[in-house]
Amino acid sequence: MKTIAFVAALFLLSACATPAPGVATVTSPPSGPAAAAPSRVMQVLASAGRANAPTQAEVERALGQPTIARQDGAGAALTYRLETCALLLLFAADARNDLRLAAAHPGARRAGAAAPSLDQCAAEASAR
Repeated sequence: MKTIAFVAALFLLSACATPAPGVATVTSPPSGPAAAAPSRVMQVLASAGRANAPTQAEVERALGQPTIARQDGAGAALTYRLETCALLLLFAADARNDLRLAAAHPGARRAGAAAPSLDQCAAEASAR
């Protein structure tokens, strides 16, 4: 029962981070040295859902302490509130019961604002 509740909570949380239909995602062209080499934070976020995805501890080392942390059953959710974006990170247990990054969802911090791209949110997280 806990597993079903956890999966339902993850689904609902991911739905909250999705922009409304018809809302354009604003992206900016890459510039400067950051465009040449992806940041450590972007590398961590880009590996979400893979077998070699970072553990929760590795993510917290890269991003620091989350604003909100929730653990439920075989998963966890971390939220980082940045200046212009909120970053929702979802974790699921692997075969060895290590919590690994399963998904990363950027969202706007202000109502009505377009959700930033994952790259933009990662850049903001790297800068803090």
